[in-house]
Amino acid sequence: MRDLIVMLKLVGALGMGLGMWWLLRTASQHPVQPPQLIFVTGGFEYRERYAARLARKHNLPVLVSGGLSADYGRAVFFEEGVQGSQLSRDDQANDTLENFTTLLAELKQRQVRHLLLVTGVDHMPRASLVGRIVAGSRGIQVTPAPVDCADACVWESPVKVAADALRAVIWVVSGQDVKTLVLARIRVGAPP
Repeated sequence: MRDLIVMLKLVGALGMGLGMWWLLRTASQHPVQPPQLIFVTGGFEYRERYAARLARKHNLPVLVSGGLSADYGRAVFFEEGVQGSQLSRDDQANDTLENFTTLLAELKQRQVRHLLLVTGVDHMPRASLVGRIVAGSRGIQVTPAPVDCADACVWESPVKVAADALRAVIWVVSGQDVKTLVLARIRVGAPP
């Protein structure tokens, strides 16, 4: 058990180092081209309204990952003047890592090389780090477009940001989500 803990600490330190290297590497790159898509980590109306305004202003398509119910979300975009083929939604993701991993194939199919990431200012450090690691590993540049969350802000701890960065690095290296693997072992009663 002690050896497992030491190994997990080493893997964690390596993951954090790789994650920070990746973030610094991608943060210093200049945009390859103008953004081609607005990518929203949904769930809050203020995020989707902001994304709709950006879409209208820049004439860009929007892809919402998770978020409001499909009908309500479409109504929000419609009120803001965005509809039809300019808006697409996906409800596969259950968390921030999955926002990116479940949609990489679609982003590749759309030939997206640069996206604007819309999420709350309180969630942006974690979402942009995960996005830069996961999407960046596939050559997609992620540019943050944070939204002021005002009274709805729930600031995330550095530990939560680091844990998701580590999950992202492990996913890039292995194609597996360590959280899913751990939860599967817990469900079947296997020792961790």
